[in-house]
Amino acid sequence: MESNPVKPIDLMNVSLLTPIDPYKLSDRATKYGILFVVLTFGGFFLFEMMKELPIHPVQYLLVGFGLAIFFLLLVSFSEHISFTLSYLIASVACIGLLTFYLSYVLRSVTRGVGFGAMLTVLYAAVYGLLISEDNALILGSLMLFTVLAAVMVVTRKVDWYKGVVTPPPPPPPPPPMQGMGL
Repeated sequence: MESNPVKPIDLMNVSLLTPIDPYKLSDRATKYGILFVVLTFGGFFLFEMMKELPIHPVQYLLVGFGLAIFFLLLVSFSEHISFTLSYLIASVACIGLLTFYLSYVLRSVTRGVGFGAMLTVLYAAVYGLLISEDNALILGSLMLFTVLAAVMVVTRKVDWYKGVVTPPPPPPPPPPMQGMGL
């Protein structure tokens, strides 16, 4: 009698890969849309208060449309190309447009580029949240905490009771010159 030799068992390993659904990512991105608008308009309001530069409601509206069109571009492009490339194209297009427009609204290229940089950081942070599903809650919470802390530090000396700052009236004209000794 022969002993039963141990025969190796053929193993098969199966791992299921869930493909990245561009619609799911786009849906998650649009959920951050309110955050985009609130943070951008909050930045406008702080700028308006601290720099005493009035921004018209129509200008707020146009910037809001510029922020909103990002999501339409994102979904449209992601139907034809990868989500990452779609996000890059849509964000560069919208940030470029808003930076150009804000350079005129804020009456300074430096200020417009500053807001463009702020939007770039915001779009990059949201992209980071989108691709890291497992850590999105903690990363989002830390991001919002950081934004709140920065706003508190920047506005710690603002007198909120003053209300919206209006430009000071022009100085009165000099009095007419009388009796020059002639």
